[in-house]
Amino acid sequence: MRHYLWFLLLLGASCCANSFDNMATLRTQSVMILSHMSIDRSSALQNHTPTLPEAILFVSFSMPQSLLLSLADQAAQFDIPVVIKGLVNNDFKQTVATFSRLSHEAQKQHLNFKGVSIDPVWFSQFNITAVPALVVSERPARCLASSICTNQPFDVVYGNTSIKKGLELIAERGEEASLVAKKILEQGHV
Repeated sequence: MRHYLWFLLLLGASCCANSFDNMATLRTQSVMILSHMSIDRSSALQNHTPTLPEAILFVSFSMPQSLLLSLADQAAQFDIPVVIKGLVNNDFKQTVATFSRLSHEAQKQHLNFKGVSIDPVWFSQFNITAVPALVVSERPARCLASSICTNQPFDVVYGNTSIKKGLELIAERGEEASLVAKKILEQGHV
């Protein structure tokens, strides 16, 4: 079974403007990473504008590897994306090496590691300042699928708890997205 590492770059994100001379450079860099990681570059670059999922797991490479892989495996069971804020030491090569190392270790442990997306915008949108953090949100109908929605209602659980327990806590005690958490638990996925 071939494992792919998904490295999501938000082309055009204002967070990255200082790191690159222009967007053509960003596209070239992302093609290089996707090529290095054996990903179908054409489909990855065409689908670079993500829709905000109903649940997101926020993590960091500074977390213990065992915790990161365990949470990523649990998130994969619910089809919940795993998101980091930025590059390892602002370096693409170090980031790819970290992804590769984690993927290899997950494979050895028979864990489902679907990869990690990089999205500092989602960190800002949900004011995530500590990880791990599980966010469950209900997107208002007035918000476009691929745009940032200000004042989007959400609930968050911080700390080392299982994904299922985090969803249960939000379903039981959440103020904004308890129905969404209940739906995810009932359906088994987002």
